[in-house]
Amino acid sequence: MDRSDLRPLVFDVLRKTPQTHFRAVENDVRRAADDYERRDVLALNEVLWELLVQGVLAPGKNSLNPDLPFVHVTEYGARCLEDGEVVPHDPDRYVERMIAKTDGAASPVVVESAREGLLSFLAGRHAAAVVLLAHAAESLLDALTDALIASGRRTGRGTKQLASSRGTFARQSRAVRRALLRWDPPAEVASEAETHLAGLEALVRLVRSDEGSPRTPFVNRDATLAHFLLFPDRCRFVYHATDWLAGKPDA
Repeated sequence: MDRSDLRPLVFDVLRKTPQTHFRAVENDVRRAADDYERRDVLALNEVLWELLVQGVLAPGKNSLNPDLPFVHVTEYGARCLEDGEVVPHDPDRYVERMIAKTDGAASPVVVESAREGLLSFLAGRHAAAVVLLAHAAESLLDALTDALIASGRRTGRGTKQLASSRGTFARQSRAVRRALLRWDPPAEVASEAETHLAGLEALVRLVRSDEGSPRTPFVNRDATLAHFLLFPDRCRFVYHATDWLAGKPDA
């Protein structure tokens, strides 16, 4: 079995038994998966070690068994498991969900920047993760700017401010927000515009000044995780808005 197949099974086991040990997890996974083979124990151990590195698990089960191979779900891990939001700890499912939310429209730059950012997050490199995810957010803002300009030229709306706003993040963000809301979008776009545009802007502001100069973000694990959890819906909003601007009938 691949690690991507094993992770959801491991998560289910940990929800039911948050204090356990490696072999007990393996026994539960073996019972739950018809196609589990003895050689899959190595891939399973890799999944468990990843969760240890990421802080979802920590060594020890109780005072009598404080060391590996005994493990327990941490407070952080329990929040992830309780909320059902372990997807960022499963890179394959995260990317699949993001692509599905955009009906396959997410660009390679957005997909690969988010993927590499998530892998950095899982390695504990939170600043690097945010830089990469912000790169994906900038690509989304550029796509929305392009769609607004193309729609404006087609419908006779002014696009001068949008075209001249590129290169200065704060100006571009303001120009996109004004144009999108001024052009009478459908209710489902209008109702989410402020939330998702503000979220993309907040993400980019972590890594760029208003003038566009790069800066190093200072973020903790929880703040970084929150940005990753929200990002697929940011993508869905942007591509839905660009479909509307392009005049697609289902948008």
